[in-house]
Amino acid sequence: MKESWISKRRTLCLSGLTIDCHVSEPNALDFPGCNDHLLCLLLSDSNQQKLTRIGEQSSEKAQSKGDFWICPAKTSGLWDWASTDESLMFVINPVLLNQTAKDVSGCDTSTVELLSTIGAHDPQLEAIARLFQAELDTGGVGSSLYAESLMQVLLIHLLRHHCALQPKIQPTTASLPAHRLQTVQDYIHSRLDQPLQLAELAAVSGLSQYHFCRVFKQTIGLAPYQYVLKQRMEKAKVLLHQGNHTLVEISLLVGCTDQSRFAKHFRKHFGVTPRELLGKTLP
Repeated sequence: MKESWISKRRTLCLSGLTIDCHVSEPNALDFPGCNDHLLCLLLSDSNQQKLTRIGEQSSEKAQSKGDFWICPAKTSGLWDWASTDESLMFVINPVLLNQTAKDVSGCDTSTVELLSTIGAHDPQLEAIARLFQAELDTGGVGSSLYAESLMQVLLIHLLRHHCALQPKIQPTTASLPAHRLQTVQDYIHSRLDQPLQLAELAAVSGLSQYHFCRVFKQTIGLAPYQYVLKQRMEKAKVLLHQGNHTLVEISLLVGCTDQSRFAKHFRKHFGVTPRELLGKTLP
C-alpha cells in the first residue's frame, strides 16, 4: 500500500534487504515499531525537521544532506517534518544481519543490537548508499549480483561501526580450492543468459555468501559480479564475430534486456561499441 505522504518511489528488493528511494511530503508519523531494522539517509537539502524520536532518544534539529538515522527492530519512533525530502531507506531483516555476524565472526551471534541513531553522519555509509542509489537509477548487466555484493558491504559496515557490540571479523586468507572454483565457473558459464544470484553461487561453492565473496576475489582477483560481467562481455564478443545474431539477440544471450546498457558495458570493457568492433552496420 502506498503511503499518502510519499509522492515518488523506486524500490530494489533483495533477499533480506529492501532499498527504497522516495520523496516524502511534510507530515508527522507516530511509529509503533516493526520487525525489521530501518536505516534512512537524507539525499536532499533544506530539511525542516521539527522532531525526531527513536526509542529514548529525541532531537529537534534539522538534518543535513547525508545525515542518517537508525531505528532498530521493535523500536518505536516519531517523525515530524515540514519539508519535502528525498531519502534512501534500508529495511533490513534482523535474521540476515545476525547470520552475517555469525559468518564473519565464526561465533553463534543470535542477536545483533543495532544502535538507535539520530542525525549522524558517516562518509563511508553515505558512499555505500550512493552506490545503491546509482544502481536504482541505472542498473545494468548483472545488476542483482552487484546489488547483493553491495549488500554484503553495507552489512559488514553496520556490524563494524553501528552495533552495541561489534563482532570480531575474522580475516580471510584461504583460496577457493581448484575443483570448487571450476564448479562455480562452469555454473556461471552455463547461465550467462540468466539472472545470477550471489546466494546460488555461494551455495555451489559450499560457502556462506560472505566467505564466498572474499575467497573468490582472493583466488582470481575479481569480485563475483566483476567476473560474471567480464564473461558476459567476452561471450558477446564471440557472438558478434560469429555474425549469426542481431545486437538485440546478443544482448539477451548475455543476460541484458537493455541494449543501451549492454553497449555501455561493452564499450567500457573493450574500448569500443559492438558496432565499432566489427566496423560495419549490424541489423
